[in-house]
Amino acid sequence: MQNVYLFIQVKKDLEDKIGQKSVYNALTFRVTDTEIQYIAKVNVGEDECAHVKISQTLPCYGEEVKLVDYQFPKKMLDIIEPF
Repeated sequence: MQNVYLFIQVKKDLEDKIGQKSVYNALTFRVTDTEIQYIAKVNVGEDECAHVKISQTLPCYGEEVKLVDYQFPKKMLDIIEPF
């Protein structure tokens, strides 16, 4: 459930960047490296998705969560790959 919470924190940033106001939920998450970074496939309506990279600093540095990068548009069947 922590991964869903991470996405909720960057949801507005993604909506602002892709011009969509219908971002619903993150479908999958993968840890990308030893720094706490995640990649998520996010459904933004119908068969359209965005792939987002989310960074979270370690607790000792404040646990800041931010949207690092995104790929849009993507389709539901597009495989999520590190970027």
